[in-house]
Amino acid sequence: MDHKTSTSRQEEQSKRYQGYDVKKAVEQNNRRKKPWFWKILALSLLISAVIIAVACMIAMKTKKQQTDYLSSINESNTLDLLLEDHSNITITQSFSGLKDKDDYKTTRFLKTGKKGDLFSYLKTEGLEEDYKEVFVKDELYRFDGNFTYYYGMVADDAKDFLDDIRAEVLQLNGSERVAEQTESSDVLKATITYTVQAGDNYTKLYGFETGTEVKKVLTIDKETMFVRSDVESVNDEEFYVYTVTFDGQNKLPIFYRNTMAKKTKRNCTVYYDYEGDKEEKYTYSIPVDTYFTLLEHDNYKVYMESGCSTEFSKTMMMIQNPYTDLTLYLKKDE
Repeated sequence: MDHKTSTSRQEEQSKRYQGYDVKKAVEQNNRRKKPWFWKILALSLLISAVIIAVACMIAMKTKKQQTDYLSSINESNTLDLLLEDHSNITITQSFSGLKDKDDYKTTRFLKTGKKGDLFSYLKTEGLEEDYKEVFVKDELYRFDGNFTYYYGMVADDAKDFLDDIRAEVLQLNGSERVAEQTESSDVLKATITYTVQAGDNYTKLYGFETGTEVKKVLTIDKETMFVRSDVESVNDEEFYVYTVTFDGQNKLPIFYRNTMAKKTKRNCTVYYDYEGDKEEKYTYSIPVDTYFTLLEHDNYKVYMESGCSTEFSKTMMMIQNPYTDLTLYLKKDE
């Protein structure tokens, strides 16, 4: 065998050896690995699914616990419950950084009379026109520092006014999140957060942008769940403070005592929804030297005579004779 033929055979054997061994090794290796690969992948997916399921269950449980916690605060904080075991309560609210108003403060004293009637005395501080106000037995008296006004309640005015008073007791909207809670012997301190939503009161009153984080720090009575205080802030800048105190000194403002002491009365008559489908006549006997007026009603105007040609404007209200009878016509604006 010559050298040339020997070399050719060696090359051919080398090629067969290399091609056969490499191809076979790869195929065998793949066959060995594939079952383990799929088993490991399936196991990984199963473990991931279990972890996700557990995380979802924990998140749902946590959310339910937080929802139940916030609901329990709301259920405990109603005007009736606050007054149930206390002779009186005082709600103070301080507002700052408002969009369309200067900073101001309101203090409302509330108690239940012997016959179950709610007595409310409100004082404002910081408004352009501060006033003191008493609401009792569906009657509203207001004093601006110079004159006393009586607001004739028509239709649902008294109910709506009482609802507004009840709404001053703190209520959470339910979408807050509890960030932290600590407790002492008799109080809980809860820090909760709220994300401002489009069109909510924070955008309307303060002009906050949607998505702004509001922090609320609540001090809560541990036994009753009454909220004693709520301090709200954005970026650590306080803009609202709410406090409730119990069983304070009884309050009966001087202007109201002086008004009730007057024996002489004047009669004021109001035709509500005059010439309309719901026309109703209201008559009020009020102390003399008290200016009669009405709350504003959307889509209605107040007139001073049956012909409805002269409106009962603020100027006309101020120049009325507070010692004589008065008749007004509340008519739907056409």
